[in-house]
Amino acid sequence: MSIFTDPNKHRLIMTLLVRNEVDVIEGNIRFHLDHGVDFIVATDNGSTDGTKEVLEKYARMGVLHLIHEPSRVFQQQLWVNTMGGLAYQKFSADMIFHSDADELWYSASGSLKRELALQQQVDVLSVPVRNMLPANKNGFEQFPLDVTYEVNKPIWKPVKKVMNEVGWRSFFLYRYPNKVLYKTRRGYLSVVQGNHSILPENTQPKLIRQLSSDVEILHFPIRSLEQFRQKTINNGEGLENMDLHFGSCSIHAWHAKRWYLLYKQGRLAEEYSRLLDLEAHLAAGILKPLCTQRKQLLGYFERACLEIQRPAPLSLVNL
Repeated sequence: MSIFTDPNKHRLIMTLLVRNEVDVIEGNIRFHLDHGVDFIVATDNGSTDGTKEVLEKYARMGVLHLIHEPSRVFQQQLWVNTMGGLAYQKFSADMIFHSDADELWYSASGSLKRELALQQQVDVLSVPVRNMLPANKNGFEQFPLDVTYEVNKPIWKPVKKVMNEVGWRSFFLYRYPNKVLYKTRRGYLSVVQGNHSILPENTQPKLIRQLSSDVEILHFPIRSLEQFRQKTINNGEGLENMDLHFGSCSIHAWHAKRWYLLYKQGRLAEEYSRLLDLEAHLAAGILKPLCTQRKQLLGYFERACLEIQRPAPLSLVNL
């Protein structure tokens, strides 16, 4: 059995790559600082909705280092590993994870450091992703008020089969790849596109990996019709530019590319309705109503959302 190591002796740094996430960014930051994160390295990719100003506020508080990256060529892997390298080399990270703004890395023990501190021989924790979804309000969904479901038993199928089925079943019901939380005792470990694994060249000497039993990622991938439309455009343009300049694998971010194509075809409202067609899957146990504990975590988002001046709801028929 490993001898307990005090989690407080380890420095945990989170990275964030964001663009126009003002409804979740402050809640994300406050949540993670309350649950074991010591410092944040963030890259703002040209936000115009107030996200940058929130990040600047926390930078002035001394808990965040902010990088401005306005490029519309979406080099996600490069930018994330640049932040991770800084976290290790400049800010003395003992542990690192790479979060998106719409994620809460939740630890049942209360501290995101605890599991790795206890498991002294483990280098990398593989962390499962749980999708949290709103009830269908016909395009008038409000975040976080209408977050109602957790995908409890996601459908697991090979990517090719998922690609063939998302034309009639919500993409959010499928199992997402795990992400990683890892130690830097062997130096900085670069991650693959999407932050789902450590790059193969980092495996010598062999890293010790383990599925996390304490940490899970609560993911809020769709929050309103307007948010989905804007995110589709932002991601689609950035990925299209990336393909144009550097090329990419057809599987890389295929779902975001698909949504962008549907947007250009005027069919995004159809896809949005399909993504929130969820009720029939309750009986099958694929998803379940959000429990009280999960609902309490939504409080981290509530204050920021109340402060945002809400635009008039976007009609499905006009999308």
